[in-house]
Formats: sequence, C-alpha cells, structure tokens
Amino acid sequence: MRTWLITGASRGLGRALALHLSARGDRVLAVAREPAGLHALADRCGPGRIDAVPLDLADAGAIRPTLDAAIAGAGGIDGAINNAGIGAYKSFLAHDEAELLRILQVNLGAAMQVCRVVLPHLAARGGGHIVNIGSDLGRRPLANMAPYVATKHGLLGFSHSLLREVKDQRIRVSLVNPGIIDTGFGGGQEGHGDGHHSLRPEELAAQVVAVLDAPAGMVIDEITLHPLGQSDF
Repeated sequence: MRTWLITGASRGLGRALALHLSARGDRVLAVAREPAGLHALADRCGPGRIDAVPLDLADAGAIRPTLDAAIAGAGGIDGAINNAGIGAYKSFLAHDEAELLRILQVNLGAAMQVCRVVLPHLAARGGGHIVNIGSDLGRRPLANMAPYVATKHGLLGFSHSLLREVKDQRIRVSLVNPGIIDTGFGGGQEGHGDGHHSLRPEELAAQVVAVLDAPAGMVIDEITLHPLGQSDF
C-alpha cells in the first residue's frame, strides 16, 4: 500500500484518481475545498482508504499546516498529484484582480507549495513521485483564457526544472497534459461529454496511474493526451 496526496479530489479527474488508487489498495489524502464531496468520496471507498483533507488552496497560509497534519496522521507519504485547477473563458480584462490572483495561486502557487511540503518526506523515504496535471494549453496559446494558460505554461517549466533538481534523490516528477476533459471545469456539467470530443475522467485517471507505475528506473517526464475528436491542437 502506498499513500498519495491528491488535490482537487472531490470531483472530476481528482475523484477518479482517488477511486482508482483506493480500489487497488492504496491510501489517499484527498484534498478539496468542499468537505461534503470529500466525505461522500470517503464513504464510497470504505474505511481506511480515503483521508478527507478540507482545504481551500487559494488560502496560501493554510496549505502547510493542513498538509503537515494530514501527512503526519497518515504516517508518511509516497507521492502527490497536483490536480486542482480553476479558470474562466473570458477576456483578460474581464477578469478582476481577485480572480486573477486566485487562478495564479490555485493553479501554480499551490502546486509549488504542495511540492515544498512533500519533497522532504519523499527524500526521507528514499524516493517518491510527484505528478502535476497540466494542460495541452501549457504548450499553445488560447484567446480568452490568458491567465489560465499562463499558469499552465508556468507549471510546465516548473515541473521539468524540479525534476532535474530531485531526480538524483530518486524522486520522479511527471507532467500530464490533458486536452478537453468531461468535467465541470469552467462551469460545464460533468458526464455530458460524448467520449469522442472529451476525455472521460476514469479513463484519464487510468493513464495517470500508468505514469505512476512506470518501472522504478524510468521517469515519464511529460505526456499529452487528447480526445480523438478534439480539433484545436
């Protein structure tokens, strides 16, 4: 059994990852700002599989004490999946300043903070794995999503640079760049995609777990996945 920390775990890809990993016997520290969703997830998976960790990643000052307590309660950690992300499809000037700062913090700042918390634990265990969930927009532009795209470009640079700092400690860092996912991101309604134009969370989760399960001497540093019917890439 391994223990994973997953952000954005109450819905979408994060929930699918928590379900997949817990079903195979791993333990998940499930982080999200919605306690009700976390507790529903824990109830579904059964005792000892999911530790609900309510936390708003926009609150930068709450991240370290909350995660330190969760990891101590679990007796350590083997890796983290930075999955939480927010964004809005509208012009740059239509974003107010508070919204801009929240997008920057949740999508990029919080991912860096999570890494700062978990890296010493992974080094003490002799290795581990961090997976950052980016976006295909980390390598291309898109009008009317400039703040979100900026954070995904930043996450790409951060992930590759961090890998080169920590790989000698047997810590792997992987970046997963999905295209369109059938989730509630940006005000959508999860479960309404047709499977051809959007990735199903449970199928994408299986691919992320395959990245985690790469042979010990291998790191999948970056992988991009698109639905076959997505036209804009």
